[in-house]
Amino acid sequence: MKITLHTMDLQIRNMLGWDSKTEEEFETQAKTLFDFFKEVKDKDGKVLYDRVIDETDVILGNSYAFFNCKALLKRDAWDDRLLEDGDKIVLLRSLAGCGGG
Repeated sequence: MKITLHTMDLQIRNMLGWDSKTEEEFETQAKTLFDFFKEVKDKDGKVLYDRVIDETDVILGNSYAFFNCKALLKRDAWDDRLLEDGDKIVLLRSLAGCGGG
């Protein structure tokens, strides 16, 4: 099945080795979102899971993961997210100074 990973964040794009693109479609056998993050590797060969999840199973501070437009903030929410062909995953980081006021 094909899953699209998308990010506009420069740090995440650099980590993935995406110089001039913002998304990539992956052919995967992963059954869950957790499996997908354990399968996809960054430019250094480290799995994406290790790059975006901290030791308490929470997505790293100021980072956001969306699965088909639903925000997922804890890793335990990933286990029961079954993947289907055409699903989209978006990784973002919050923008500093955008709090208004």
